[in-house]
Amino acid sequence: MSDTRPPPLFEESSQYRHWRFSAPQLWELRQTCNSQTIQRIRPLLAKENGGDEKNIEFVTADEQVKLCRYYEQQLQSICTYLKLPVLVMATAVIYLKRFFLRNSIMDYHPKDILLTCLFLSTKSESQRMSIEDFGKSLQLPNTDMILRLEFVVSQGLSFEYMVHHAYRPAYGYFLDMQHAFHTNDGDLDMDVLKSTYEKAQEKIDNMLLTDLPLIYQPSQLAVAAFVIAGKHNGFDLKMRAYLEQRLDKELVNTLYTMAILMDEFLEENQPVKMELAQDIDKRLRLCRNPLKNPESAMYRKRAADLDGLDDAQHKRPRTVKDSDDDDDESTPMEDE
Repeated sequence: MSDTRPPPLFEESSQYRHWRFSAPQLWELRQTCNSQTIQRIRPLLAKENGGDEKNIEFVTADEQVKLCRYYEQQLQSICTYLKLPVLVMATAVIYLKRFFLRNSIMDYHPKDILLTCLFLSTKSESQRMSIEDFGKSLQLPNTDMILRLEFVVSQGLSFEYMVHHAYRPAYGYFLDMQHAFHTNDGDLDMDVLKSTYEKAQEKIDNMLLTDLPLIYQPSQLAVAAFVIAGKHNGFDLKMRAYLEQRLDKELVNTLYTMAILMDEFLEENQPVKMELAQDIDKRLRLCRNPLKNPESAMYRKRAADLDGLDDAQHKRPRTVKDSDDDDDESTPMEDE
């Protein structure tokens, strides 16, 4: 008889269907985006620079990842400053990652996209605030850019706002371990469990600043976070004993292999320093799409043309219909 059980809830999500990749797939997506952007904006930059195409140095896909990662770090700091829930922070970071898989920093600067991602995440994580309150909390001079980019970012997310994170399964493991060891008369030190759980949450924060959430499922990230957090106090052995109570041995071995790979990945992907981000940003200024760069002559000319068009529309001559409308303002009593 065939198994008719429904698939796990996560496998029904848009995240499972559309936002999971292998490392080579991520590399291919970013390289394609970078090369297509360069091909598209090279003639625009040449026109902006008086026809010179030879001396234009474009940022690479790897540099885009590093600059975006720096702004992901800033996003975490902003959310800590505003005392926003961790899920708001995590969702905003994932939005930023997803957007720049198929969009280039040469078109949209991460510091602009960052704020729109954060504003959208407050909505999707049920921490809604008005755009006015959002701007005041961040002491922004205005919020025009955030509103202008809201639809652009939503398009980049394919209008798929739901994000599953590792924090919830990690909390589930924290609760279930207490029950599992208590039921089986196991020796469980609650102080060690609590400290390991807190450390695991920090590891999940660190994972957010890498490609791991785009490669692994939230439950896999949560297991790895506990294993990595427990390396220094011996709790990783407790974690293995717990998993062997709940899962078959082959799956436990697979999860432990994943945890080792994720630990190595975290070691290889350290936070991006401000000096490196500033260096990339300095070079980015020289190769931004002039049609979307407020500092370019092409952008200013286009903006002036649009303003002139708006003025012309407001100053259009009165038509016969306009005159008729004025006449309609008289009352029947006045007509008599």
